[in-house]
Amino acid sequence: MKQEWLDKIDESLVKDFYEIQTETEKEEGFKGSLAFGTAGIRSTFGLGPGRLNAFTIRKVALGLAQFLRSKIDSPTVVIHFDTRFLSKAFSQEMASVLANNNVIPILSEDYKSTPELSFAVRHLNADAGVMITASHNPKNYNGIKIYDEKGGQLLPDESEQLSNYINTIESPLSIKKGDFEVLKENNRIKYITSEVTEKYKSEVKDLVGSIDEKGAKVVLTSLHGTSLPLVSNILTELDYQNFVIEEEQSTPDGNFPTVEIANPEDETAFNYGLALAEKTDAQLIIATDPDADRFGFIERYGKNEYRYFNGNEIGLLFMKLRFQELVEAGAPLYIIKSIVTSELAERLALALDVQVNNVLTGFKYISDLIEQKGADNETQLLLAFEESHGYLAKSISRDKDAIQMVPLLVKYKNLLSKNSLTFKDTMEDIYQNIGAFKDRTLAPSFEGAEGVEKISNIMSQFRNNDIFSICGMDVKQIEDYHTGENRNVIEGTTEVLTLPKTDLIRFIFDNGFIALRPSGTEPKIKLYFSLNVEDIDAITDQFEKDYIQNID
Repeated sequence: MKQEWLDKIDESLVKDFYEIQTETEKEEGFKGSLAFGTAGIRSTFGLGPGRLNAFTIRKVALGLAQFLRSKIDSPTVVIHFDTRFLSKAFSQEMASVLANNNVIPILSEDYKSTPELSFAVRHLNADAGVMITASHNPKNYNGIKIYDEKGGQLLPDESEQLSNYINTIESPLSIKKGDFEVLKENNRIKYITSEVTEKYKSEVKDLVGSIDEKGAKVVLTSLHGTSLPLVSNILTELDYQNFVIEEEQSTPDGNFPTVEIANPEDETAFNYGLALAEKTDAQLIIATDPDADRFGFIERYGKNEYRYFNGNEIGLLFMKLRFQELVEAGAPLYIIKSIVTSELAERLALALDVQVNNVLTGFKYISDLIEQKGADNETQLLLAFEESHGYLAKSISRDKDAIQMVPLLVKYKNLLSKNSLTFKDTMEDIYQNIGAFKDRTLAPSFEGAEGVEKISNIMSQFRNNDIFSICGMDVKQIEDYHTGENRNVIEGTTEVLTLPKTDLIRFIFDNGFIALRPSGTEPKIKLYFSLNVEDIDAITDQFEKDYIQNID
């Protein structure tokens, strides 16, 4: 089998990547096949059915075509791509296979963000969407996210159906695709028009309203991704020009040369932006990830004085500040959040008299609930968010949307600045009045087959042993979303959980929770801590020592 792939290496699009790999890395590509999971596909480049290349892209495209045509005679699919290596080439491979199988692709000519893709699917009444991206993963990754007709990522049932179509395709090397240029000339591959972008911008500007105060200078950086120049154009059209762009870091480049990882969850990603802020005396540094669905920021107060805000804190800030903006309208407000989002979000919502809706981790569940609530004109979305720096204030898109949130953040920063206040002041006010919960998310990596086994063993220890105390804290409840049960440790009773089953365990204490789940996109286990304790670092260190490091 390997030789057959080598014979087609020039067609694979990944020859340059393959030739610099170690022998072990090369062999990994021939051990199994890429699995289309609940978060789509993310993988590294290479030859073989277990790596991303032209042929595995074609396999996903053919499976998607078969899946859609099982339900729709002539389906339409919007395709966008980010700035990563091979993203554009992969989008054309996808379009060529779809068009060759009686699916109409509507393709972007240049890089675009994930929220634009989600919006475009809805705006164009398309039947599905494809985003070529690995989001915030390292530079040697790329991936494919599939969206339904409502603009949200596929829910588990549909994802499984699509996966079945993909997995039944046995010979990716023999998949026929049409000639891209010929298909384009024959109008079987179409390009998205600028009208869609303009409509999306209009909706974002409608959300923000006006930015009347303009005293706070802002630094923008795309981390070599897709948010610029779109965000800067929106700000300019809102008559806000008190910003500077970190030009070197905002040049589209799949190598991400100025950062170790292009992820706003990593504080070091802000180093270039912070240096520019020092030079220009800017008070806010905002960074988006490569496909612009996530963002983060640093607030600066003076020379070498600044504060980084984590994903939970950003959600809390938006909850409070957007509440202050919307409360006078009188409509009942609600939030949607994941079950691993800060405990403080629930308590802040209670203090604000805002309805809380909890969903499983994964923005597709947020999207689905927004869709269900769409007919309710008497309530208004305050905020939908996850702790992993993903937010949505207006459901013009149905995925995390940094493009709409950044101008809103700029507006709030300037309103606070007018009153000699900061985001730090606002955050401290929340902590003082609601509680000083501390949040940490850890994601230790475990590579290869041994890593998969270790992650499984880590999860098993919590399911197969009676655990009454963790790190000196008494366990009150154990929510096991794999079994679908909530066990009250104190009373010895068990209730059925209402959310769908997934591989996640949450331990609830008087002072917060600890949760664990295997990552759906990387060889990692995600550890979530949201606790009202003095020393959160001591807790996380002890937890890793007792429950992670000691497991083979």
